[in-house]
Amino acid sequence: MMVPLRRLCATLVRRGPTRAYGTLLDMRFGVCLPHRWKYASARLIADVAQEAESLGFDSVWVTDHVIVPVHHVERGHIFYEALMTLAFVSSITRTVAMGTTVLATPTRNPVVPGKEVATLDALPGGRVILGVGTGWIREELEAVGVAWTERGRFLDEGIKVLRHLWSQEGPISGTPPFERCCSEPKLARPGGPPIWVGGITDPSLKRVARTADGWPSWAVSAEELGEGAEKIRAMSGGRKITLACFSPADIGSKSIEGYVGTLGERHHVITGSPDQVVHTIEDFRKSGLEHLALSFRDVRLFKDETPDLLLKQMRLFASEIMPAFRT
Repeated sequence: MMVPLRRLCATLVRRGPTRAYGTLLDMRFGVCLPHRWKYASARLIADVAQEAESLGFDSVWVTDHVIVPVHHVERGHIFYEALMTLAFVSSITRTVAMGTTVLATPTRNPVVPGKEVATLDALPGGRVILGVGTGWIREELEAVGVAWTERGRFLDEGIKVLRHLWSQEGPISGTPPFERCCSEPKLARPGGPPIWVGGITDPSLKRVARTADGWPSWAVSAEELGEGAEKIRAMSGGRKITLACFSPADIGSKSIEGYVGTLGERHHVITGSPDQVVHTIEDFRKSGLEHLALSFRDVRLFKDETPDLLLKQMRLFASEIMPAFRT
């Protein structure tokens, strides 16, 4: 009789490290919070965050837009601000990590999120992962006064400012111009939260290799993740960079396997029976994946706007799939 892969993996992990599955314990899992779309609400965000924590997920995540043109309504009819949402979540959870995937850094003077993230990290005790990116909606950047062609420079400077604010003792100076200013509170971790830098273009991967603690990719295949990781390793000088993937997911039966993004790019969906999903995640792990965060029953793709399905799939993933990668 065939043994389900998820049960075989779990058995191998319990027996101890093996050549094939010895690094399974390194895998972390997260949940994308429903802080946008018509059904987004304080109650639903709280329910998903608290249930994710109780089910043993390692992290919860929000994405970011500050203003959206009407021809991009697929971004969401309601869009709660990313850091404010995590502040809310921090008050109702205790251990789960909280992250952004990704904060469109050029839409903000970096000194402001520097303070906000420092506070968000210090008060709950060091649970923040800050994902950052250039932003990809031209009208959004122009609405806050950022030239489209300058978005990469704004992101590079923003990362430098964040690192500077979080690492210096006593009065600090820097650019944008501030002289002998105080930047408190002290962060929960020396140097501040890890900064993950998004993007899959060659300039983005160079930025990851040069400045990032992690690389969060969106809806890529295991092969694409491996190819990007190989490029990053070649440019990073051997620095440790966490490989993460965020993906739409439809767990339980095989459904839509991919979709075309707004800019014409091909995206992938993690879907299928629990055994099929374990196979998929194992392929990602072999490509170097360390942290997988899922947007269960992503409403952009399925249009059913049924929050109960999101919670049901979280529970199914936690009970039938996560044990294959945990003791």
